[in-house]
Amino acid sequence: MDKFSLYVPNFLPSKECFLPENNRACPGCGLALAIRQAYKSLGNEMGKAQWQPFAEDVPSGETSDIFGVGKTEVSFLRISGKKANLVLCLDNEAGGSLNESLEKPMPSIAVAEGFRYAATACPSYPFDLAEKIKRGIEAEGNAYIHILCPCPQTWQFEPELTVKVGRWAVESRAFPLYEVGGGVYQFNVMVPKPRKIADYLKIQKRFESLSDKEIEDAQSFVENEYKKLDDTIQKYLDTPGIEAASS
Repeated sequence: MDKFSLYVPNFLPSKECFLPENNRACPGCGLALAIRQAYKSLGNEMGKAQWQPFAEDVPSGETSDIFGVGKTEVSFLRISGKKANLVLCLDNEAGGSLNESLEKPMPSIAVAEGFRYAATACPSYPFDLAEKIKRGIEAEGNAYIHILCPCPQTWQFEPELTVKVGRWAVESRAFPLYEVGGGVYQFNVMVPKPRKIADYLKIQKRFESLSDKEIEDAQSFVENEYKKLDDTIQKYLDTPGIEAASS
């Protein structure tokens, strides 16, 4: 048994609002795990949740591309807060390409669109996800959280590996965990010695036909994107007066 199974249940709320017998999720569904954790984080607030496209005028069967999600069939869950809305983007990358699985500009786009809080999260890091959902619902304006939800069926890995695959996404820096808003712009999980992107990709049979060159290119892309994000965060931290805003 892994540490996730031993440690997490002892510290998350014990009440279950999203039970396996009440949904049609596949075994090991990362999206179902994310929703379960969201219910535990918000409790009665989830009674206000609505599934819907982010843009009301999006034709049926099509996904809004306001956050650069491309062809990936993401799900949007909107929860009404006391001061604004919290939007959870549940991304299981269904129908997405390799580029779309690595390039996720949505939180930065959300900030540019005027959201007061934006973050990335993954159910493989349940405490980080729970804290961000709570910060999002309490934000002084609209909030957006992009949640990576590993999918055993479409990513083609064994259901018992869901948590591991999500952690490898973060450890390889393919999906860094960070947040923007409320006086902060920061990484939430530091990875000083990142895992090779090949580890993360090869555990998924959907990418088994990738060539060595494609994997090398993916590694370079991830490193460059992470450096850009790191430079942006450092620039923010070096801005005069930012320390006072964060305290």
